Amino acid sequence: MLAIGVYAAKMVELTFTFWGSDLEAQVINEACAQFNKSHPNIKVVPMHIPSNYIEKLTAMIAGGTPPHIGYLYEPNVLDWASKGILYDLTDVIKSDSLLSNKLPELYWRYDQGRKTAGITVAAEFMITYYNKDLFDKAKVPYPPTKPEEWTWDKFVETAKKLTFDNKGRRPGDPGFDPNNIVQYGAVVPLWWCPLIPLIWSNGGDIADETGTKPLINSPESMEALQKIYDFIYKDHAAAPPTVSDAFPSTNIALQTGQVAMVIDGQWSMQEAGEMVKEGTLRLGLAPLPYFKEPVTGVIGTPIVIFKDAMKSPEILQAALEFHRFIQDPENVLPLIRCGLWQPTTLDWYTKKEYIDKWMDPKIHPSDYKAAVIDYYPYAHKYPVAYLKNSAEINTIFGQEMTRIFYGNEDIQKVCNEAAEKLKPLLVGRYDK
Repeated sequence: MLAIGVYAAKMVELTFTFWGSDLEAQVINEACAQFNKSHPNIKVVPMHIPSNYIEKLTAMIAGGTPPHIGYLYEPNVLDWASKGILYDLTDVIKSDSLLSNKLPELYWRYDQGRKTAGITVAAEFMITYYNKDLFDKAKVPYPPTKPEEWTWDKFVETAKKLTFDNKGRRPGDPGFDPNNIVQYGAVVPLWWCPLIPLIWSNGGDIADETGTKPLINSPESMEALQKIYDFIYKDHAAAPPTVSDAFPSTNIALQTGQVAMVIDGQWSMQEAGEMVKEGTLRLGLAPLPYFKEPVTGVIGTPIVIFKDAMKSPEILQAALEFHRFIQDPENVLPLIRCGLWQPTTLDWYTKKEYIDKWMDPKIHPSDYKAAVIDYYPYAHKYPVAYLKNSAEINTIFGQEMTRIFYGNEDIQKVCNEAAEKLKPLLVGRYDK
């Protein structure tokens, strides 16, 4: 095993590929410059690929010029690792106190859990965002920050109190007009990141623990989907997708009073935080609502090392050195403090000295620690981080959810048909 911390004797140049916004690119470029300054024998060349990332990466690999290290889209990670494209980080992680002290859900394991393809560089929880001014105006108590207290029933009842038609009537009031709603209580985005944790919380899932049997048509999964559907179309307290799809963003919908609560990922915190900083949004945060057991999902981009680029021990050692550097939250702190990323190191969730570095009081509301940071024990990794054929499975899941929530098709019929479509794809897990 190569030791991290011993610099190469001659100059080594590394290509680091990544995607992201202009802010993310700026911080990554600065981090690379900082690394280069402190490592005179290593030069990391950042390559920002804002679109068609996998296509361009695949072309680089096919052309014999793969990057040395870089981001990799979640559905590709374990597939590429199992094909020998990525370097196994297991021994390096075991011997390093920083790399071995991440949230457990952020390691990408394969070969029955014996090997590690990468480590997530930015954790992202699913949480609840809300506009405190709309709650105050309607005289509705804020959502609790304790996960056990924020049940689905409480979420629905809260949303009903924050839903108004054009004459100020709420759902259940005489004459309430669901065709002329001017403020919705909530938005539930209808894709796998928000939906799967809600299904988990009711005891359902896409597949069983072995990754070989579909559970999308289990009573628990279908009950959760039915309750979400009813929340939108029977309670009229959540914006239907034909309405929410027209919002410029869910944060703007919060800011402008079109909706009072939004379920979304940590990544939305950057835009919301700018509104907080500008004084245009009094933001509140709560955990994800749940049906039977509190749970949230955690997702994030893993950083991987490309095996075919490791043409010498010096190059590999340099890549490992940079990998460790970029995995240290201290070196990407602006992306954490702006709200775009959550740190990945466990100490940053449990020790005050690190939490104080993380939270920017101009951006992160006072309830952020209780609602998000303290929420980490409830985070589960998504199936994309362990199921084989996850890209195809996610595609089918999305198509079937569209039939339910856009097409208003019968949930049992759709889920039974989805289960049949998933069966040939459910051939096990990478980590077991």
